[in-house]
Amino acid sequence: MLDSSSAHKSLRREWAETPADVSYRFVVSSDTLRAADAIARSSLRKRKNWWQRTIALFVRSVLRFVVGVLLIALFGWLSSQLAFILDRELEVTQRFGHGELLPIVTFLVTFLGALAGFRIAIRRWARSSLDHLYREFFAENEFLLEGRKSHLWLDEQSAGVIRRWSTFERLVEFEEGMWLLLRRRTTFAGLRGILISKDSLPNSCTWSELQMYLRQRLEEAGGG
Repeated sequence: MLDSSSAHKSLRREWAETPADVSYRFVVSSDTLRAADAIARSSLRKRKNWWQRTIALFVRSVLRFVVGVLLIALFGWLSSQLAFILDRELEVTQRFGHGELLPIVTFLVTFLGALAGFRIAIRRWARSSLDHLYREFFAENEFLLEGRKSHLWLDEQSAGVIRRWSTFERLVEFEEGMWLLLRRRTTFAGLRGILISKDSLPNSCTWSELQMYLRQRLEEAGGG
């Protein structure tokens, strides 16, 4: 059995001496990454059994309910405090003739504004997380994917050589590209899969050729 050093030298020799079966150069746009993120989340949910999905949905619903109640209570308390302060000020100054209405309006505006602001902040946080991922790994990067019967080579994304096609579980295609999903999350520093975009560059094989080749390799490796 070859040690890791010998195996690595053998792969480098094959990579240098053997032409790739397919060679595909591509870039990943921010829109493609967003679509891929949604597809990956949906695919991970579908992989769970019905009882796992039921438990996950129940736990998620309970957590949302508890967090929602706590936030409503917090925002309600803050809004009521502001309304009470305004009410006391109006009693002292006796401003206007409709002072009883202003604390109520203040409470409603503050409460609804806090809820709306919280929802907007959560959405922006999720969006900024994906934007950070894009800037760190995909922005202004060109990727080279080369396939051989023995292994797959991905230049960039810190993946490098993947020695066995059986490492992949399946192929998930969507309108903007595809995912090559790995069998274990721990493979390659926690990467769940390799994202391949339809945004190809010159000197690449066609998208249909790449699709057919990857399907064939996964079928031969028993990955479906």
